[in-house]
Amino acid sequence: MTQPRALLISRIGPRSLHTHWLAEPHAPRGFDVLLSAYDPAVTVPAGEGIFFEHRSGSKVAGYGALLREHRALLAQYDYVALFDDDLLIDSADLARLFAIVREHKLKIAQPALTPQSYFTYAALLRHPGFVLRHMSYIEMMCPIFRVDILDSLIPLFELGHESGIDIIWSNLVWEHPHDLAVIDAVPVVHTQRVGGRKADNGFVDGRRYEDDIAAILARFGAQWLPCLPYGGIRADGRAVEGRSAMMRAALGLARAVPLQRPMKMRARNLAVYWKHMLTARARNIALDWPDAS
Repeated sequence: MTQPRALLISRIGPRSLHTHWLAEPHAPRGFDVLLSAYDPAVTVPAGEGIFFEHRSGSKVAGYGALLREHRALLAQYDYVALFDDDLLIDSADLARLFAIVREHKLKIAQPALTPQSYFTYAALLRHPGFVLRHMSYIEMMCPIFRVDILDSLIPLFELGHESGIDIIWSNLVWEHPHDLAVIDAVPVVHTQRVGGRKADNGFVDGRRYEDDIAAILARFGAQWLPCLPYGGIRADGRAVEGRSAMMRAALGLARAVPLQRPMKMRARNLAVYWKHMLTARARNIALDWPDAS
């Protein structure tokens, strides 16, 4: 049997949706899975290409320790995904997702979110009619890394910031507008509200997501740039570039607003995206690692 070329890693808890990713534990999937339970009560059935561990702690720090410890395992694959455990997608779509990312030789990618998903960035909702869109930003919820890129980013997970590292990695690895992409052809459902594990990830006693974001931006001398598309590849294979080519699909996202609550927040997030589409352009500012001294 051929060694799978992709690995999906997830920090999982008692409500994890990982069973949807696995199909039958011994059935061929085209990708392997490493499940890292932060809850000691969680167990996973043994199966072909299923790795399992218990690792307490927060999400980002836990990933940092896991990635460092399992570097030799990661090196066996060409792409590695880090998925939150509240994402609904089946094994066939996951295999298709990895295939599209590999075909386009992306540095970092992610699946788009379905209209009914909970979301922060409306730009990452599925835009009908596209296979993928080349983006300025890939969020922490479900990134898929080319393995050499992920290996170079392990120190980023070890800095102690539980929010904001996705802003940094999107600019730290960026060299060309086609480096990063959201895959509209294979969306996932984000089933839980954003920030549901705040306390577990250390956001207690007044610590906010914004505090970690501000700290890591200052550390790298970085800007928090809008999440916008450079262009995309349509379902008919045509490549399109620029703001006007993307705006019609963006306007169609209004139908996503009433599909979940709170509708006011969803409408605000969508309005921010439309404003950025009208007033800004997609851009990245290449970053370097800060001086260790």
